[in-house]
Amino acid sequence: MLFKDKLDTFLPATIPMFADKLFLDITYASHPRQRLDIYLPAGKGPFPVILDIYGGGLLRGKKSSFKLNPSLRFLENNFAVISVDYCLNAQFNSQFPNQISDLRAALDYLSANTDKYQLDMDQVTLIGESSGAQLAVLAAATFSAQQTLGATANLSSNANFPKINSVIALYGPYQVDKFKTQFQTLAIKPKFDETGTAQSFEGIMLHDQAPESVPDLVAEANPATYFTKNMPPLMLIAGKKDPVVPYLQSVQLANAYRMIVGPNIKTQWVLDGVHGPKDYNNDAIHDQKLAFIKHDQKIAASSPAT
Repeated sequence: MLFKDKLDTFLPATIPMFADKLFLDITYASHPRQRLDIYLPAGKGPFPVILDIYGGGLLRGKKSSFKLNPSLRFLENNFAVISVDYCLNAQFNSQFPNQISDLRAALDYLSANTDKYQLDMDQVTLIGESSGAQLAVLAAATFSAQQTLGATANLSSNANFPKINSVIALYGPYQVDKFKTQFQTLAIKPKFDETGTAQSFEGIMLHDQAPESVPDLVAEANPATYFTKNMPPLMLIAGKKDPVVPYLQSVQLANAYRMIVGPNIKTQWVLDGVHGPKDYNNDAIHDQKLAFIKHDQKIAASSPAT
């Protein structure tokens, strides 16, 4: 079965006891997919913000699914956690990279409603997994470079780019014409036979074209294309046995970050890690994420009083 034909089964997130207030299905722009959920911890805000971006090849997925569980851990550390939906490829005449303008519109909405939701929008971390990792890094890179990517019709009159303080990206695709050669280097058989073709999720993202045939679109989709000295600190996490997205995608992006941006990057390669949240939702990785955010952003993220 092709990746694009797999069923989209929704498993809801497990809401922890540390969630004190929930604001669900909030409209941030005009399309039905442009909705978000906000989870707040106990206590008095404003709270630093985790904006979580799920993966699904830009073909499927929904906010507040089980993929949000790792980020919901941050409620215990006194963060607000936000799960955002975005338009999928081929929905509402949308196509990559318009998801970047969706994220910008969501952040724009949140910045306009900081008091209502007790948010500190001067302390924002993007966390993404799989294709959501690509969106997270791409958004931070283009925003920090003051470069517009994607449609802008749904943005408010606010001309300022959102401020992103740090990014955590898990097993994401970045330079998508390298999948086949990187899997060969790693001696890993891709999980999906269509990898590298126009029918793959990465080919569909590039307007139904094989990545190797459209280098300009591959470059447009690669966050490294937009790296500047203003790019925020970055943490990359990936599994060495991932059969969906080769972990060398993250290694290559880390190398580009060090060359263009500087040393403010942390990497974690999980020896037996594959694709999906299961291998990365544990205390050790959560503590690493938290230390990264607190060290680089100087956020005093203490646990709420009991």
